[in-house]
Amino acid sequence: IMDSVFGICGKDWVIVACDTAVNRSIFTLKHDEDKIMNLNTNKVLAASGEQTDRYQFCNYIQKNLQLQAFRTGVELSVEASAQYMRSELAEALRRGPYQVNCLVGGFEHTTGEAKLYWMDYLGTLQQVTKGAHGYAGYFVNSVLDNSFQKDMTLDDGIATLKKCIVELRTRFIIKQPNFVAKIVTREGIKVINLD
Repeated sequence: IMDSVFGICGKDWVIVACDTAVNRSIFTLKHDEDKIMNLNTNKVLAASGEQTDRYQFCNYIQKNLQLQAFRTGVELSVEASAQYMRSELAEALRRGPYQVNCLVGGFEHTTGEAKLYWMDYLGTLQQVTKGAHGYAGYFVNSVLDNSFQKDMTLDDGIATLKKCIVELRTRFIIKQPNFVAKIVTREGIKVINLD
């Protein structure tokens, strides 16, 4: 998958980043697609994969989480949201699989900590401190491993993702001119520019 999706999680913050290109075969169709969906005020879903599957799955998840919160008056935690997505992907495997790989990040107000979950199109789910999907994984996992520390600050996390983008632009044969990144903290979701 030519999409680049990667993220890193600190104690009370999480950052996810994606390229903004939509590619089909040998064509680039657009350069300004935001592949990180806000699920609510404290959760984001970064997805890679086929454009139609990615768009449909992300919208389906967002709307169902909103419906559940409307019906019950309670928003699901980051972990519960990730488990719900995992079950939807796993169930879809038997009828019409989504070709979507995801990073789910968010801030838990009850515990005061941030969480990041890695999930692939088969419904494999794992809580991680750093992760990547697509061909980007071949290039950025080493940067994430080398830079990650348990007591990282938000500025350290931003610097690490900037290093990942430099690595992609240096080594990846596919040109990805633009990236979008979102930070989730106690204050909510903020879009940042990593260029």
